[in-house]
Amino acid sequence: MNHEGYVPIRTRLATEDLEFLAGARGDLLRFSELGLRLLDLHQPRDAGGITSDAAHPIRRCRSCMWRWPCPTFRAMVESLGAHGDTDETKQPAISP
Repeated sequence: MNHEGYVPIRTRLATEDLEFLAGARGDLLRFSELGLRLLDLHQPRDAGGITSDAAHPIRRCRSCMWRWPCPTFRAMVESLGAHGDTDETKQPAISP
């Protein structure tokens, strides 16, 4: 890796290889956007109703209405490798 953070490639690539790499880059960008949209949809909200613990009200996912954290959010957090947070009500920083 050079000082600019790039790995220089000294191999001649065929046109098909370059087209594949360009397509893979586009696919990865679209997949990343999908993940961000899913995280944006699955966020906690107050479930409403009466609770015995006003400091920690019951929260539900605003999209699927499961108890927070919903299975979709948990699966995404596990797949992204975010193991450091023990507070399950925390959300990852999402920027559009």
